[in-house]
Amino acid sequence: MISSEIEGISEADWDCLAATIGRPVGEVKEALESVDESSEPFVVPLELLKKEYEIPLIPGVLAFKLSAEFTGGDDWKASVTFKILVFGEECYSQKFVDFSKEKQVVHIKPGTFLFHADLEFGFYGENYCFGLHGEVKVIGLEKKEFRFDDVFCIY
Repeated sequence: MISSEIEGISEADWDCLAATIGRPVGEVKEALESVDESSEPFVVPLELLKKEYEIPLIPGVLAFKLSAEFTGGDDWKASVTFKILVFGEECYSQKFVDFSKEKQVVHIKPGTFLFHADLEFGFYGENYCFGLHGEVKVIGLEKKEFRFDDVFCIY
């Protein structure tokens, strides 16, 4: 990267970039500073991508928390840790490590004495966007159906 372009990047932007790709600021700066004008454009490898989301289904009562990590390029692989929070407390957690172009969807039916759910989630479409849909029943509340498409996309 041309040094004049690097000089124009604020510390806040460096911090944001480093947090986005999950690497220390110094490592990101070093990688960018090592690129010269004749080099190929700098592309963040997919193995650096990490995403985390919390999706409130019933505000203050029920939420889903997702953490995803990606590796690879055309032959990408992903792992997703899926958690269910009831009244802010984790009641269910499971890690799925085998998402790929060959296996893109998981169907689960988690439950405890507090809730029962029938869920399908995974990566859909040509951009491999993460989606989640199904139904959940929390004790004392009516069953709730939901659909969250395109929570995030790999490409």
